[in-house]
Amino acid sequence: MRPSILLLLCVVGLSQADKEKIFNGAECVKNSQPWQVGLFRGKYLRCGGVLVDRKWVLTAAHCGGRYVVRLGEHSLSKLDWTEQLRLTTFSMTHPSYQGAHRNHEHDLRLLRLGRPVRLTHAVRPLALPTSCAPMGTRCHISGWGTTNKPWEPFPDRLQCLNLSIVSNGTCQAVFPGRVTENMVCAGGEAGKDACQGDSGGPLVCGGVLQGLVSWGSVGPCGQKGIPGVYTRICKYVGWIRTVIRNN
Repeated sequence: MRPSILLLLCVVGLSQADKEKIFNGAECVKNSQPWQVGLFRGKYLRCGGVLVDRKWVLTAAHCGGRYVVRLGEHSLSKLDWTEQLRLTTFSMTHPSYQGAHRNHEHDLRLLRLGRPVRLTHAVRPLALPTSCAPMGTRCHISGWGTTNKPWEPFPDRLQCLNLSIVSNGTCQAVFPGRVTENMVCAGGEAGKDACQGDSGGPLVCGGVLQGLVSWGSVGPCGQKGIPGVYTRICKYVGWIRTVIRNN
């Protein structure tokens, strides 16, 4: 590994602003989320993402720009000897996405890596769904973000949190007129949530990708009865596969 890469791995910073966080999660079992990626600009983590193909990462559309993609990570400050780094060379935002200032719908974006990843126990794509997950399905999310209070430092190691899918009717009652069939809601238990900045991170249910962290409450994270809102990936499998095949 070149010295410049070692330096990037060992001297990493986490911006204290503009982050989507795993709120009140716990440290993931090391390398148990081999599809998890971190999207970096310089030394700052900007968004999460999920590896869906050896050369493609899926993230939220509102995570715009070009990134250094870090895969196979557990600790962001220490060398795990499983890391792989790639640059993004091309991106495709869903054509119907109108921006977070509108309604957050179709909040997904594909990033093509400069070269394919090397498949290992720590770097492996996550399967796309063949059907939508029903209400009550147990799932989990993962990411690097604050584990307790928004003003506390972000954890160095990847965090995981279990939660369940709630009905869109329940979610619509919390966010009237804002939740569509292209979104899926999960969580709502007090003190457990995703928050700003791990945007694009995976909602994994039964070993497949069912959602991407998209949006939620504008207030403090983890409020009782307020679920997080995710892009419902089962509605976009055809588009994802078409983009990958044609590019």
